[in-house]
Amino acid sequence: MKRLSLIIALALCVTIGSVYATWVYNEHNDVADISGARTITLTEATFEGGLGTYTVTAAGLQLKVDPKVGTTHTTSLQASGEIIVTFTPSQYASEEVKENAVLSTFAFSSSVDVANWKHGEQQIFTSVDSTKWDIDWTGTKQADGTFKYSIPASKVAECLILNEINLDTKSDYDAYTDSLKVGQINISISDGITSTSNP
Repeated sequence: MKRLSLIIALALCVTIGSVYATWVYNEHNDVADISGARTITLTEATFEGGLGTYTVTAAGLQLKVDPKVGTTHTTSLQASGEIIVTFTPSQYASEEVKENAVLSTFAFSSSVDVANWKHGEQQIFTSVDSTKWDIDWTGTKQADGTFKYSIPASKVAECLILNEINLDTKSDYDAYTDSLKVGQINISISDGITSTSNP
């Protein structure tokens, strides 16, 4: 049986909004408009003849830029919720795979070079950690035979280092909102096999 690469990417849009605090400006008593968290999810990726499928759900994850604690207009990243990764073994997978899933990793990346994702002359993110993290399927097998792994918001936030930028005016806030739209944060799930032919 051919062993195929199982890779899926999920784009996570970071939004500027109000989770813990509100962006307030004194210009005409204006409170900055916000938009709800946006996520773009991909449908299940199925590879014929493979060991199974991955499904990624990030509906419960929110990434927001809020004022840093103790400040009124300095950006900070706030993350809440989780990303759920599901592995469904193929009908024809071995008992080993059906009982223990497959070695898998997840990693984050930016859709644009972090150095070029800027608000004015300042980078939006200082860095995006692209380390491949192991998925531990131990104890995650479900009654229906699938495996579900949770990536908590704290891990997401650990990998995304937002640059602290002072948005002192409403116009700064608006410009920053536009700058956020330039890029996206991606997550990839992989079994580490990239060849589509037998070894």
